[in-house]
Amino acid sequence: MIEATEKYLVEKESLNPVESSSKSATMDMMQQGVRKPHYTRLLIFDKRLVIQVACCLPLKVIAASLDGKPVAGRVLFNSHTEKEGGKLVYEFQGKGTEMILDLKRGESARAQRLIFRGIH
Repeated sequence: MIEATEKYLVEKESLNPVESSSKSATMDMMQQGVRKPHYTRLLIFDKRLVIQVACCLPLKVIAASLDGKPVAGRVLFNSHTEKEGGKLVYEFQGKGTEMILDLKRGESARAQRLIFRGIH
């Protein structure tokens, strides 16, 4: 299991200029006093890279690269409920030593960029 060595918030281009932010979902969660688990893990299984992510919001991979080259992948599991939050399991094709992943949480106008180094 590899943890992200760096995390950033990056602006993403919106196709819809009236896109709302994820503030309302976060405020609803805070008002209810419920804190859902948040984690991001990169797992290596027999030369396959699998990312597991949990958050209170719906999750979506919007871009990924291995060693600076775009990498393809597929969703193995994706769900979101108000009670359980969002969960995403995504498998990537290819191998490399550094992965950069852009992840969209809810309807945010920003993406979270995660950098994983030391992949073997």
